[in-house]
Order: sequence, then structure tokens, then C-alpha cells
Amino acid sequence: MTKYTGSKCICCGERFADGDDIVVCPECGTPYHRECYIKEGKCINTSLHEKNVSWLPDGAEETTPVAASSVKRCIRCGAENPAELRYCEQCGTPLINMDSPRPFNEEREPLRTDHENDPLGESGFTAVTLNQDSDIDGVTLGDLARYVGTNPIGFLPSFIRFAKTGRKISMNFFAFLFTPVYFMFRKMKGWGIAAAIIMALLSIPDMIVLLSSGEYYDFRIDLGIDIKSHSFVLLTQIMLYLTMVLKLLAGFFANYIYYKQARRDITKIRAQGEDKQADDLNREIILAGGTSLGNVLLAYLIYTMISFGSIVLIGKLM
Repeated sequence: MTKYTGSKCICCGERFADGDDIVVCPECGTPYHRECYIKEGKCINTSLHEKNVSWLPDGAEETTPVAASSVKRCIRCGAENPAELRYCEQCGTPLINMDSPRPFNEEREPLRTDHENDPLGESGFTAVTLNQDSDIDGVTLGDLARYVGTNPIGFLPSFIRFAKTGRKISMNFFAFLFTPVYFMFRKMKGWGIAAAIIMALLSIPDMIVLLSSGEYYDFRIDLGIDIKSHSFVLLTQIMLYLTMVLKLLAGFFANYIYYKQARRDITKIRAQGEDKQADDLNREIILAGGTSLGNVLLAYLIYTMISFGSIVLIGKLM
């Protein structure tokens, strides 16, 4: 049970239940059903913002508000933490100082300037404080978080590193394990379709072995191919290696590809919506990003049709 269970969503009036997908306003802590927040596009509990107080569960007694400068509110669970902490005491999420006016590209003085004992200066680093308006290579951190939708904490550190260092490699194990499915799930449709087609073609030798041997199914299809011949075994191994290379490339570069797509889509939406309200633009960004189960189904259909269709064609030719 969470501290929100039993309280009402001020948008729809329904009480929160265990297992509900809940998002929290980073300023006042008001909880919403994710669908409700997306519908409104912002926190509508304006009275708390005006009074500079925090949301309280139904039936809780109001306490004296803590000064905003002395706390950091977790953007994931809404818990208030002492300003000196870097991670939320409740859920462990990295804490972002939402009240800081310092943009991403503005740096503080280096924390270490004495390099007498460090002649190469490799251990010195620069502290940067981020907020929703921080500039990340031409787009704001808030827009990137809205575009990502689910699990922004899993992506934003990589996005920031790409912008700051110019590096493109960041391991994504889901992209490695489920390459076409992952790309389609994150709405990178072009990459997903291409990956589904390539991986389906690369899987044809394995499919021929499975269907011809009869070892894994109750039926056996004779395609007239000697699956034990040296050339066919070699072809199968080559296809396996190429599949592994493709999956490794996807695992290493999927985050960067997603970052580039997010920047492109956000920039386009902002450029075409100069006359629109901020809330409308935010909703467009949310809809453009996020995830899609329909795309996952499409990837599966493409993969299945190409792999089995190719085998049927080979059978007719043989």
C-alpha cells in the first residue's frame, strides 16, 4: 500500500488503489492517474502552488510548510528530502533541484582546481545543476522527459551525457535482447521495421533446420535442402554471427538513436507550434513519444510473415 492509496485524484475524483499508475507533481506533490495528468497536461492543484504548501493525503493534518529552498522533492514518488541529499530516501531516485535557475550549459566553478597532486587533471570534474528548463543540445530537459514518458530516469542521464560529451555509446540491454520489438515499442518505427526484416531474413537457415529436422515440432517439412551439408552449416553460423553483431549494435546505439529522434521530434513540434499554448505543445510531445504496443504487434507480424514467407518461397523453388 502506498501513501496515495485511498486518496482521491483531483482530476477524475476516483480514489487511488494499489497498482494504479500514479504520477506526482514535482512542485506540490499532488498525485494523479497518469491518464488524468496527460489529459490535463499540467498540475491543476493551483491553490497549493500559490500557498507554497505540499499535498497531503485525505484525512492528514496540515503541517507548517517547509521552505522550498531547504528541500528537494522526488520527481518519482513525491517525497521531500533534505537539500543536501543526492538520492531520494524513499525510492533511491536521483534528486533534481527543480528550483534551480542554472541551465544545463552553465557550469559552476570546478570542484577541484588544485592539480599539483594530479598533474593530468583527470580527477577534476565540474558540477552542473539541472532543472526542467535546462538546455540539452537545443531542447529542454522537461521536453525530453515528456517525450520519453515511462522511465525517464533510465534515459535522461544518457541523453545528458550524449549532449555534454558527444559520445554515442550507451548500453541498452532490452534493445540487445529484443531488437525489433524494442525499437517499435519506443516508436522508432523505421529502425524497428528494418531490424525486423533483417533479423527475419537472418533467421531463415535456423527456421529451415527446425522445420526439416522434426526435432522440435510434431511435423517435418522436407524442403529438399541438406541441412547437414558443410555449406549449409557454414551459412547458418554466418547468419548467427551477423544476428549477434546486429543485436550488439542495437544494444550500444539504441539510446543514442532514441535521443536523436526525440530531439528531432521535439524541435519540429516546437517550430510548428509557435502560436499554440504551452499545454497543447506539451501534449503533442507526449503523444509523439512514449510507447506503443501496437507497433510491437506490427514488428511481430513483419518478422513472422517474412521468415515463414521466405521458407514457403524456398520450398516452391526447390
